[in-house]
Amino acid sequence: MDSTREALIKLTAEQRVFRLRHVKGLNIVGMGDSSVFGVGDFGDDIGTNGAGWTGRLAHDLKAERYINLAKNGSRFRHVVKTQLNGAIAMRPDIALICVGTNDVLRGDFSPPEIESCVERISSQLTENGTVAVFLGIPDPMKTAPGPKSLKQILQKRVIIINWIIEEVAAKNGAIYISLWDLPMSYDMTMWHIDHMHPSAKGHQEIADFVRRSMFLPRRSRTKLPTGRDTNKRQEFIWLFTNGFKWFAKRSIDLVPALIWLIISNKFPKKHLY
Repeated sequence: MDSTREALIKLTAEQRVFRLRHVKGLNIVGMGDSSVFGVGDFGDDIGTNGAGWTGRLAHDLKAERYINLAKNGSRFRHVVKTQLNGAIAMRPDIALICVGTNDVLRGDFSPPEIESCVERISSQLTENGTVAVFLGIPDPMKTAPGPKSLKQILQKRVIIINWIIEEVAAKNGAIYISLWDLPMSYDMTMWHIDHMHPSAKGHQEIADFVRRSMFLPRRSRTKLPTGRDTNKRQEFIWLFTNGFKWFAKRSIDLVPALIWLIISNKFPKKHLY
């Protein structure tokens, strides 16, 4: 470990974030799932893939280098296995991370595994001299489609994930930014037509909120546009080409598990944390 990185590790998270205000040509990496990959942002004929909130934040901070390592469908285990080493090799000043929704939606949801992954991600990035920034998940009771009984189950799981991230991140000198009590998180214009990913406006609002939470000034004179809207025909096309495809992939694992959870109306003991 070189002397510069060793000195950075000794600083508190707040001190390392403050230092970023004076770093020119920031090196930024995005890690996580489809919300980081850019689903819901503009970018093609029906506006489903674009810069995403991490790309927008990198633009607003005039990053010298930005790489998005996120992949659709990723869970915590996938971030550790397929994204963490690449991020460390890039030696970024900031790592922007959002993951967990796909863990919440799967039948083998495992808080101990998630805690282990957050520990590895936050500790290894901090040891790398990187400011690791974890974005929390908003309340699915207010955002997710589906019956109330299902949303209650998802809410319990999201609370567990957010709590794990907040506790482990703080211990390892990483940053946790919550969206739970943020009114804008529940503005429907913030959400893509699937109600699971941010819209172009939502991605930009998240980028702005994360930047302000870190007390970093915007360096770019302009922001990426957010004005592209989908019409009913485009929504219909998206639902058939993407939404149903996702549902079919998850039906074998997710649907039977969620049906059981709804029937039992509580978590099985093995999922309690």
